[in-house]
Amino acid sequence: MRGTTRTSRIAAYVASGALVLSGTILAASPAEAVTYDPQPAAQAATWLENQLTDGVVHNNQYDFDDIGLTADVALALSAVPGHGATVTDIVDTIEPRAQADWYTSTFEGVTTTYAGSLAKALVLAQTAGSDPTSYGGVNLVTLLENHTAGGAPIAGRIEHENDAFGDANVIGQAYAARGLAVAGSSEATAATNFLLKQQCPNGGFRLDFTASKTASDQSCTNNTSAQTDATAIAVLQLASQSGTSPVTDAIAKAKAWLTSQQRCDGSFGGGTSTEESNANSTGLVGWALGDSPTSRQAAGWLRKHQATAADSGNSLASETGAIAYDNPGLAAGRSSGITDSSEDQWRRATAQAAPGIRWFSSDPTPAVNLTGPTGYVKAGSRPELDASGAAAGTVLCTTGPGTSLRKVAGAAPVQFAVSVPAGSGTRVYTVRDPFGHAEAHALRALGAKTLTVAKSKSRVKRSGWVTARIVGLASQEAAKIYYKGNLVRTGKATTAGVFSASFRVGRSLGLKRITGLGQFGDIRRGSTTVRVVR
Repeated sequence: MRGTTRTSRIAAYVASGALVLSGTILAASPAEAVTYDPQPAAQAATWLENQLTDGVVHNNQYDFDDIGLTADVALALSAVPGHGATVTDIVDTIEPRAQADWYTSTFEGVTTTYAGSLAKALVLAQTAGSDPTSYGGVNLVTLLENHTAGGAPIAGRIEHENDAFGDANVIGQAYAARGLAVAGSSEATAATNFLLKQQCPNGGFRLDFTASKTASDQSCTNNTSAQTDATAIAVLQLASQSGTSPVTDAIAKAKAWLTSQQRCDGSFGGGTSTEESNANSTGLVGWALGDSPTSRQAAGWLRKHQATAADSGNSLASETGAIAYDNPGLAAGRSSGITDSSEDQWRRATAQAAPGIRWFSSDPTPAVNLTGPTGYVKAGSRPELDASGAAAGTVLCTTGPGTSLRKVAGAAPVQFAVSVPAGSGTRVYTVRDPFGHAEAHALRALGAKTLTVAKSKSRVKRSGWVTARIVGLASQEAAKIYYKGNLVRTGKATTAGVFSASFRVGRSLGLKRITGLGQFGDIRRGSTTVRVVR
């Protein structure tokens, strides 16, 4: 039921940073003010509201009310300005059904309690200002405490009850840490500490706990276990405790790791089964990172996957605001619309992406410039290209023959050491940013080659003249001619690739060597001999 302190509780969440309930107009940095477009998030929220039937999301494919997804919709709407009334209606509607239809289930007389769903129910009740100690006639705080381990080595770990198929995970633990902390529970510190143990050395959070509850080490020690979605949710739920040092440090490390995972188009992938770019992961990260260059780029990707007025001529014409899970999902929607079999994916994607798309900006973004060597480069070398002009925090990706590099723009130009493959020819490298800007730079590579060195005479009288010609050079390639190891002439080849020099052979009799070098003498050279006679 509704609590009497609904307004003050929501205000407290805003103050703590746990929720974002007001529109942001400009970015925090005055040096780089950004205007955000509220329309994409508003359209997504409106579409989500239209998915409600009598206050809940009904799954038409399998004909059941999906209370868990309904809760996700409510949490998403709470992060988009102007939808507080809908959030209240949802929370009130599902209150009498939450226990039986969401966080517990009974089969053949055995009741299973899902601690992760219970924790989310607690957070949802708190978010809407309902009384979590009497939500649907249940004290959610006490019930969750009863599902929180009290003894070492798993003190603070939440646990399902009677679940033969598995146990809770880090996502549920994150909701528990927040819900218990906001409730002032005596189990809050232990729950938070156990959550922090799930942070891997690289800053990301893993999804699954240590399988053995008796293992002495319950922490994440393997960086490959870090998962995008789990990390984003941990950041969001830890925000209410960001004033404490361990939590502040954990959030900072997690945000840094999330930022490093952004892909060249601004998107994010998820865990093992969701590695490809998708709206759920991209939206969650944008939501977690808030006003930042990373979130702006993520929102740009989300907007490209949202049904808009531009879809008026296809099957998404009536679905404005819906956000597709991925590229195939968007293509299928435009072709066949959102069907009973695909609506669940669209709803889940939009619920997690709506808060992240709040950071969409249609402001012009500076184009990126790519510069590099203008002369010949050596095949097999790693010359540097400089990318400049992009705003700080912009993901820049350079691709080309043998090269695929990702870096983030800062104050100074970004340097990309590209790999030039073997052989002569023009190699084109392109830098791209998530906003659609691209610029190419061509490198003229010279590969290994045995050059032909011709001579005007085979036999020359002592102190006589001979002319040597290097044939097969590239146009205007730097070249040198040596006689008996001494430099005779240096310069550049003609446009036809020829370089020549005339010189005296001296008085020493016998066979003498003439050597011709191209611009990279260790891989482009040739020689001949001339005999000096009396």
